Formats: sequence, structure tokens, C-alpha cells
Amino acid sequence: MSALLALDKVCSFYGPVQVHFDLSLHVNQGEIVCLLGGNASGKSTTMKTILGLMKPRTGSVTFDGKVISGLPTHRIIRAGIGSVPEARRLFGAMTVRENLLMGAFIRDDSAAVRSDLDRVLTLFPRLQERLAQRAGTLSGGEQQMVAMARAMMGRPRLICMDEPTMGLSPRFVDVVLELIATINREGTTIFMVEQNASLALQIAHRGYVLQTGRIALEGAARALAADPRIRDAYLGGEAA
Repeated sequence: MSALLALDKVCSFYGPVQVHFDLSLHVNQGEIVCLLGGNASGKSTTMKTILGLMKPRTGSVTFDGKVISGLPTHRIIRAGIGSVPEARRLFGAMTVRENLLMGAFIRDDSAAVRSDLDRVLTLFPRLQERLAQRAGTLSGGEQQMVAMARAMMGRPRLICMDEPTMGLSPRFVDVVLELIATINREGTTIFMVEQNASLALQIAHRGYVLQTGRIALEGAARALAADPRIRDAYLGGEAA
């Protein structure tokens, strides 16, 4: 089975500083794959590289069999990759409804957009109650729901999520992770960088562990959760 998303021997740099060293990973259609790692391991740079915010010096990123590394971000979004960025990046002065419709800016099928808006509001009923509210006045958990629903409005085949539970209360962490699992069950592939290794591995199918720009471990989520190296490094209270 060919991967939906693949990074092949990617080397990325910030000026003279190398961040990725022959980084290779893949995400198959229908999976939730998590990327774990400590601070400065290269996780966020991986997301930037996939989304075209950074161009690898060598290696390639492919989506649905086509090379996307080097393409501008808007073309990568149009190819079928959605983004839930770290810290959500909502338009705080705009309403929830306006933020959601911004997720469909690449589309011109207005009737289908209205149908999709109804669908995401069914999945996120809390947002239905807050459609006219400014996004910047929502709680952190509610803002995360808006960011996820906004990504879905573009009808992506793959959604990249960068630290989706960061800064959320324990109650909202559980809600957000269950929503991610639901979005996946409904047919959207998920690639997520997540600080909470324990919870990420509960909903993921597979995972990778990144250490100083190299893949140190990879495998089925259940096997990684049981691996003593993972437990000691990432499930015992250290940042993931």
C-alpha cells in the first residue's frame, strides 16, 4: 500500500543549523499517526516542512504520490492537506462562523460548503451555540474546536495537527482527543505532533519518536506505549 503522506530522507536547516537528518516517515490512508519527541527535537519543523513553510535542502515530501516539497502553502492546502496549527491561530476579532467559513476559502461550491458547515456543527455542537461570538472570547478548548472544524471545512484528506491539546484543561483534553478519533473514523487521515505521549498513543495507530532530528523509534502505538524507553522518557513526566 502506497503512503498518503511520505517524507523521504529529508534534511532541513535553519541557516547553517541542521534540524532534520535524513528524516523518513509515512502516513497511510485512514491512519492516525503521532510524532513524539522532546523540546528542540524537530517536531514543529516537520509540520512546517509538510505545509510548505520550510523547504528541505535535500529529500522530498510526497502527498498522494506527488512531490509537494517546494510548493507554496496554498497549493499544498488545495492538494488536500488541512492544518490545525499550534496555538490555534484563529481570527480573534471574527465570529466563530466567519472563522469556520475561512476554512473553505479555497472552495467555490457554496451549496456544499453550507452542507459541510451543518456537518461540522453536528460534530461540534458547542460551536453551534457560539456561531455569532467572537472567536477570541472563547475558552482554549472551544478555540481548539474552532481550529479543528475550520480545517475540516476545506474537505482535506489529511489534517496535520500541531500540539492539539496544548494548554487545555484536563476535561477539554479528553474531549479534543475523542473528536480527533471521531474525525478519523469518519474518513480523514490524521498526522499529529503531540506533547502528551500517553494520550496520543491511546488514539493513534502508529507513532514515531524524534530525537535531535532523527527517528529514534517507530512502531504500532500499543507497542510504543509498552516500550520501557518510551515509558521512561515520555510517559514518566518529561515533556513530549
